[in-house]
Amino acid sequence: MLSPDLLEDIEVISEDNDEDESPFIRVRRLQLRHVYSGNEYSAPYLFYMIEGPFADAVAVILYHIDMEGKIWVGLRRGVRPSIYLRKNNLTKALLDGQPRLIYPELVAGGIEYGDLDTIGINGRAAIEVKEEAGFDVEAEDMINLGGGTFTSPGSGMEKLHYRAVGVDPNKGGEPKGDGHPLEEVGDIQFHQLSEAISWCRTGEIEDAKTEIGLYRLANYLGYYPELALWRQELPQELRRNVRDLGLDSSETGGD
Repeated sequence: MLSPDLLEDIEVISEDNDEDESPFIRVRRLQLRHVYSGNEYSAPYLFYMIEGPFADAVAVILYHIDMEGKIWVGLRRGVRPSIYLRKNNLTKALLDGQPRLIYPELVAGGIEYGDLDTIGINGRAAIEVKEEAGFDVEAEDMINLGGGTFTSPGSGMEKLHYRAVGVDPNKGGEPKGDGHPLEEVGDIQFHQLSEAISWCRTGEIEDAKTEIGLYRLANYLGYYPELALWRQELPQELRRNVRDLGLDSSETGGD
């Protein structure tokens, strides 16, 4: 096995285009080879890559801190046919147990290519919050929760960007969706942050972006869900050693 330090590039040798491919998402059939230092190359190999219509995607954690210092987060209950249809695969169904007809997750949506020159990621995040959760928020209300993560690096190009926004759970309107049948079914429910994180471990929530987003929000706010304590409630000697793990915490609660 070669050291990754030797790899300089991966080049496309050829690509086969399928005239019947879907306009929404396509599978690109590429022939690739590695380019190594010293003008060396790997053997060519076939690689299938999934490419969607969006530049990337954004996930948004809706949160509220109540008068008792409890953090509430909004989870959208919606439909994910690809998850539900695992029931038709006997092996996957055995791994899953009961079919998951309703899928709880964060508010999320695709970032249009045109967004990058107009409303930006934060503007798209605000639109998704309105469509999927019914809350009127502004782009400038969005909190950046750090770097993105790739959703399926083995086959896809999409990167997921994380944002958070504070809302009043009692002031949301009726979500209108984007007109697609997949958004005809759905609602937003608020749960305590610690409870939602525990569901990610027990399997009631089986969504990677949701678990990542919830933990990043906790870190940003300076809250430790395992201890049910805010940063300022920690003993002084522990508080001195706390790091924000790359998130610029400018907001705290529980005062």
